Amino acid sequence: MQLIARPLTCILMAIPVLAMAQTETYEPIPLSDLSAFEQPAANWMLQESMTVLPMPKAKPKFQKGAGILVGTPGTELHTKVKAKDLKLSLDFMVTPGASAILTLPGGGEVVLSDSYKQQQLDRHTSGYSGLFPTQNAAKAPGLWQHLELAYDGQVDNLPKSVRLNTLKLNGVTVLEAVYLPKTQDISTAGSSLSLKVNQGTMAFKNLGYQLLKNQQPLSLTGLSYKVYGEKATLSDLKDPVKEGVSELLTQEVTDGMKNFILLYTGTVEVKEAGEYTFSSQYDGSTFILEIDGQEVINGGGSNSQNSITGSVTLPKGNHPLKIIYSRFPWRAGSLGLMVSKPGIRAYHLHALSSLPIPPPKPYIQVDADEEPAMVRSFIQLPYEKTKRTKCISVGSPQGWNYSMDLEKGALIQAWRGAFADVTEMWYQRGEPQLLEPAGLNLLLTGKSTVASLENQQAAWPDSSNIDYLGYNIDNAGYPVYRFTVDGHPITDKLTSTTNGLERTITAPKANSLSVLLTRADTITAIGKGLYQVDGQYYIQIDSKLKPIIRKSVDKQELILPLNGQVQYTLIW
Repeated sequence: MQLIARPLTCILMAIPVLAMAQTETYEPIPLSDLSAFEQPAANWMLQESMTVLPMPKAKPKFQKGAGILVGTPGTELHTKVKAKDLKLSLDFMVTPGASAILTLPGGGEVVLSDSYKQQQLDRHTSGYSGLFPTQNAAKAPGLWQHLELAYDGQVDNLPKSVRLNTLKLNGVTVLEAVYLPKTQDISTAGSSLSLKVNQGTMAFKNLGYQLLKNQQPLSLTGLSYKVYGEKATLSDLKDPVKEGVSELLTQEVTDGMKNFILLYTGTVEVKEAGEYTFSSQYDGSTFILEIDGQEVINGGGSNSQNSITGSVTLPKGNHPLKIIYSRFPWRAGSLGLMVSKPGIRAYHLHALSSLPIPPPKPYIQVDADEEPAMVRSFIQLPYEKTKRTKCISVGSPQGWNYSMDLEKGALIQAWRGAFADVTEMWYQRGEPQLLEPAGLNLLLTGKSTVASLENQQAAWPDSSNIDYLGYNIDNAGYPVYRFTVDGHPITDKLTSTTNGLERTITAPKANSLSVLLTRADTITAIGKGLYQVDGQYYIQIDSKLKPIIRKSVDKQELILPLNGQVQYTLIW
């Protein structure tokens, strides 16, 4: 196990991440026909769907219709959309061995390729042409992948450069804050985007964009404040120790007080109706933002100016504003608020001096370079309100990693790429004790994998009658977990293979146990022993086995009887 600790620069820590919990709105490029493109050649067509197996030389199959754009090697395809600075979002699918180039205004190129098996990053890895991505976040052929980027084709004071602000592949930031030479001129009206397929077949859908402008259609006006002393509580704000008016939002009106609650009231002036995303940055125990009496942000304790976002749709006009902030007495006061809107860059609503540059916060990562690495921690899944406290995460040198809830015998997540972000465990007090996947993550059922069912219609329990007994380490360094389920001894082992994460569950042959392979919205058999799950990953089992796909409330479940041994592989 290798531990990497590296500081993040103050500049990076001062930039809020607005997209973490928000879904942005994009202007769609319609795919009902090809009228959104300039003179499309015969190598571009529309289909309703494309499917392909994740196997060498597999050929795609199509369902006629519209909705997805399909391209093969040949003529480059240009959009009629003209852009300079933009955000772009799209989904794409590769066939085995396929690759394509997305060209941006100014000549920047994004590589889209079948690179999910690459152990070493190179110019063929999905990312940005001319630069290696920080990690390989590509998925297997036949799965839909998601790309998001923010890009400036023109850079102030650097007329011969372009800037890639962020590039996210399947939710993983693989590049950010990159400057590159401009290789193409951009006209006054902007330049088109283009797609060119170099190998294989590529499919695209959900293409959307935002043309970015440097405008400020929302402002805070008529700000007045009240400062309450150390005995004040949120439920009992009375007898302020100071009050007044301020032209800008700032915590500096407290004159260096260490214990206080600061209340701002005023008006949000909206010149352009739309959905606005607010991002707070602060050090303190409380930040609350209310507009029109509606709570937009309610943040608890925040260290290192963590960013918390909230969105609200506002009509043109004036709207009542309330902001409440309290600082930690042992940290310097810091209060910031930014706002953005589709097509509008994020900008400050606070005085810059109200948000001093914080000391660098290190990024602490555990890697599994030469042998498997194991970390015990808490895990909090995005769809759960409470932490799972008896978890282990295992990383492999091959880059296939996972987390197991030992109390439930549940595989809760698996990811590929870098192993573990343990910053929230080992930095300073490490109060959250949360481990975060550092790569391309796959959220799994979270339910106990092995259970005893009275019949095939019985509901699968969240937690079966299971006892965790411990684990042994095999010759390769992987843990082999030992459980009993309804008194039956069980072993559970996960190892990395060339294709994915292989799991082997063993029990005595005479038992009434079953294995829950997955639970999802849609489970589709697409080949011999091969199942596609929600279009996000595959499950491969022995083709001789006959699992049951059954409906469970609003989901589907894939279940096998545990007659001695069940082995399956997760591929994504």
